[in-house]
Amino acid sequence: MNPGIEGIVGMYVKLGELDTLQRMKEHRQNLLDQCVDTAHFSFDVTRSIYKSDLEVIEAGIESLSGEVTGHVDVFSENRIAGWALYEQHPDKRVTIDIYFNGDHVAEVVADQFRKDLLKLNKGDGHHAFMFEPPAGSYQPPLQLEIRAAKRKVLKAVTVEPPAATAEPATEAEAE
Repeated sequence: MNPGIEGIVGMYVKLGELDTLQRMKEHRQNLLDQCVDTAHFSFDVTRSIYKSDLEVIEAGIESLSGEVTGHVDVFSENRIAGWALYEQHPDKRVTIDIYFNGDHVAEVVADQFRKDLLKLNKGDGHHAFMFEPPAGSYQPPLQLEIRAAKRKVLKAVTVEPPAATAEPATEAEAE
């Protein structure tokens, strides 16, 4: 762990500088994306440092963003949809992570407008999300988990295959 980044993030948390932490996160992510040559040790070390920095920055962002509220309204093979917002910062958008059987399959941002959310005083109403699973990916049995801001589970269910229907007995079998 890099104690320097911890001190910087801690200072920005104390000052309430959420936007600055968001910019730091974007910058570190851009640097990480540029370190693509994993065959060389120096790139591997640099990548691990950037990843560790991102964890610290994300923890700072989480501590300033506050509690996440949300709900998954629909989950089917055609669509997964709902809403999420930060209670203390409804102007910030929540990232939604979707997992199938423990595998991360999608990351979407809850930034779509819904009139009902606005009427319920849920920020500016731009807190909805929607994901269309790729064809054939929603195959029961399926462990489905939807997380908001990488931490709060909005929905965790097991989707079972439909029960086999028993065929009616023929007259010969009934005798």
